[in-house]
Parts: sequence; structure tokens; C-alpha cells
Amino acid sequence: MNRLPESLLDPQAYPHPTGEIVLVETHISWVFLAGGYAYKVKKPVDLGFLDFSTLEKRRQFCHEELRLNRRLCRGIYLDVVPVVQRDGRLHIGGEGETADYAVKMVRFDRTQELDRLLRSGGLKQALVEQLASKIAAFHTSLDPLPPSTPYGTADTLIKPMLENFGHLEPAATDAGEGALVERLRKWTLERHNELMRVFAGRKAAGCIRRCHGDLHSGNMVLVNEEVEVFDCIEFSNRLSCIDVASDAGFLFMDLLHAERRDLAWCFLNRWMMETGDYGAMRVVRFYTIYRALVRAKVTAIRYSQETGEARKLALQEHRSYIGFAGRCIEEKRPYLLITTGLSGSGKTTHAAALATTLGAVHVRSDIERKRLRGLKPLESSRELSESIYTTQMSRATYNQLLEAADAALCGGYPVIADAAFLRKSERKEFIDLAGSLGCPCRILAYEAPDEVLMQRVRLRSERHSDASEADEAVLLEQYARREGFSGKEEPLVLRIATAGKVDPEAEGRRVTASLH
Repeated sequence: MNRLPESLLDPQAYPHPTGEIVLVETHISWVFLAGGYAYKVKKPVDLGFLDFSTLEKRRQFCHEELRLNRRLCRGIYLDVVPVVQRDGRLHIGGEGETADYAVKMVRFDRTQELDRLLRSGGLKQALVEQLASKIAAFHTSLDPLPPSTPYGTADTLIKPMLENFGHLEPAATDAGEGALVERLRKWTLERHNELMRVFAGRKAAGCIRRCHGDLHSGNMVLVNEEVEVFDCIEFSNRLSCIDVASDAGFLFMDLLHAERRDLAWCFLNRWMMETGDYGAMRVVRFYTIYRALVRAKVTAIRYSQETGEARKLALQEHRSYIGFAGRCIEEKRPYLLITTGLSGSGKTTHAAALATTLGAVHVRSDIERKRLRGLKPLESSRELSESIYTTQMSRATYNQLLEAADAALCGGYPVIADAAFLRKSERKEFIDLAGSLGCPCRILAYEAPDEVLMQRVRLRSERHSDASEADEAVLLEQYARREGFSGKEEPLVLRIATAGKVDPEAEGRRVTASLH
């Protein structure tokens, strides 16, 4: 078996033309890039969290890898093929004694892997939004695991987290980061204890599903203008039967670690908008740190396996994840921003840009109003028997926004609640929520001339390109019920004129300055 990597670098081992064969090695596998195909062979290792130590186990997990990855990546995963011994050589397929197994895949352009695009600045917001929609659709398509399974319980969750620390210690000692690792262990235990009821609630709500499990940019590639997500966890139910928030939280962490806060929040806000899972914000920080430590573990294992320059690079990467996790446990006081303004004032356009700039949750009334009636964002409500703009529906919508804001603030994250907020009573509930949690609150008042408002609403209604269905009649009705700011509200108000261009970076600095 020790000669397998060398043997499969021989073009004669393949049943098709290969050109130069390239070996890509990870801590658990060898991948041979040969011609138009890639062949992934699992290393015969037992690392505790995975066991590929026998031929039968490698066969089993090759088939599981094929089956599970086809959920998100059907075009790349082709087959499981034997690696056979014949004429004193190893071959892919054909007659002979089976020495191992390989997952056969379509070879793709590695320059289009998302981690490479991320490093080069080639990963754009539109692609991240497309990816978020794909992952949201994947998560919502999965069946919740039965409550009787152990997956997702507080006891099951903590075990792999604590096991990570065992893998971290050798590299962390060499990096001089033993004290920080101990702080992270203590924080993990304390936060786990605080969140036990939340974990139980999410399990009861059906949030535990058979997910991808390793959802970071290194396992994603752009093929024909669409992101393919590959290399899910097939070897451990404990690591893949998880909270969807943990799954999505991996890519969120990855983008933050790459210092692309804008893309991280673009991804997370789109994912929450499409799943409706704003309750995830109660656990996102916990899972963000866990995922950083998963990557620190992987780089620590690579550090133990490598030599020379590769060993130095593995240690450098390991340090980056430990340092990132350390920064994440430094709590910052969250804050609440509520928008107010008439339809057409630009609330959503500017709030969305501001959320990306500030790193804040953006929850929108137009989306939640439709979700309450089972509608998608761009799906029309005109066929419904009752308007979605009744007083009762508005009350329910604001309750949804309030719950989302509460979850995010309790999770330690700032929030932009995006709605008209024309009445003092509507604004008061949110101001009171912020006060009860000890969080600052500001009112973002978006304003534009009457003729601009009317023109925007008319154009939007004609195009049917937005979740809002507020037309000219709704706008006129809003004028009638709009209430001015009270004396207590005025110090919280930041007025934003939207007739011209608004710079989200400048507005972000203005908001931040007002909070201090």
C-alpha cells in the first residue's frame, strides 16, 4: 500500500490517455489528476474522527462519498472504481486483485476553486449570493432527523469540539499559543453550557439534518458559471448530521477569516433570507469559532505530516485560524438599527448595502410578510383571497422582525430591521427590546422628495422585480398614517437623503460614530 501514490503517477496505470499526472495530497487522501478525470484514493489512516484503516472501510466510504456528494455536485462525481494489482503493477480498473478503491470524478480547472478566487480577489458578491441560494435550497430540501437520534444534542455537539483541542496542542505548542488554546477551550465549554436550551430548541425545531459537513471555499469550484460544492463528509454521521447553522457557519467563518466581511455577511444574510432561519444567529458565533478550530485541527494534522517548507506553511495557516478564533471570542456590544421611511425611499437598497458594510443581520419586512403567507420573495400575492397588507398581517410581520432582532442581538450581532416603521408604537417595541438587552439603538430615517417616491414605486410595480408590492395606493395610505418622531426618539434619528447617491461606507462610519 505504501507504493500506491508512486504507482498511480505512472500513465500506464490508467485505461485512458492521461498526459502529465498531478498528485494533490490532503491529510486523508491522495487525488490523482489524470487527463480529463480525477481519482481520489483514501489514505489507510485512523485519526479517531475517521477510520479508513481497512480495505472494506475504504470501499464503503468511497460509495458513501459518491452518493452524498451527488446531492450538491452531480456533474462531477462519476463512479467508484477498483485499484487492482495486475502484472506486478497497480491499475485503475480492469482485471486483477483489488488493492484499493478510488472515487472517479470529472477533472475541473483548479484555478476556479473558490479559495483561490477568494485569495486573488476574483470572488464577487453576485457569485456569493448565487452560492448562498444554492446552499439554502439544499438545506431546506433535507429531511430533519428524527428527535430520537443523538445528533444535535448538547452532549453530542461538545465531543468533537473537545477532541479538536487534542489535535491542536502539538502545533499550538510549537507556535507558542498554548495559553490561547486553553482560553478557547474554556470559552467553548462555558458557551456550550449557556446554549444548552437553544441547542435543544433547534433540535426540536428540525434544524438537525444530514448536511455537507465541510462547507468551506476549498471544497467549491466554479464550473460553467455555477458553483459546484464537493467533498462532503461521508465518514462520520456525528460530523455531518448537524445543525444547518453549523453547516452554513463554516463558509461564513471562511469568508471572515479571509478578511472579506462584506462577502461573509452577503452570504449569511442571503442564506437567512431564503431559509427564514434567523434563530440561527443565537448559535452562529459558537459555530464560527468551532469551524475555525476545525480548520486549525486540519492544519495541525498537516503540520505533523509535512516536512520542510510545507511544514512551515501548515504552521502559519494553523496560527491564522487560532488567532482568528481568539479574536472572535472577544465580545463586542451589538446594536439595533431600525429603518423608517415611505415606500420608494430606498430603505432596503441602502439597508442591504449598510448591513454588508457594517457586518450586520438584515431582516426585511417585505420578505417576512410574504413568508408568513407561504410566498417566495418575488412571488405575487395578488392571487390570494386576502391582502398581505392588512393590520393583522402587519402586526404578525413586525413580530417576526422582533424575534429575528432578538435572536441576533442575543447572539452578539448587530441588526438592521428593515420596515416602514411609520408608527411610534412600532418603533417603541424595538427600542424597548434594545434597551432590555443593553444595546444601543438608532433610527435610520430614509427620505426622498414626493415625486421621486411616486416614480420609484410606479417603476417597481411595473417591473415586478422586488419583494415589495407596495404600489401608489399603498404609498398614499402611508402618508396618512405616518407619525412624526417623539422627543425621546429624536436623539436616535439619523436622517439619510436618498434622492441622490448614498455612499454605504460613509453611512457606515456615520452610524458607527453615532453609537460611541
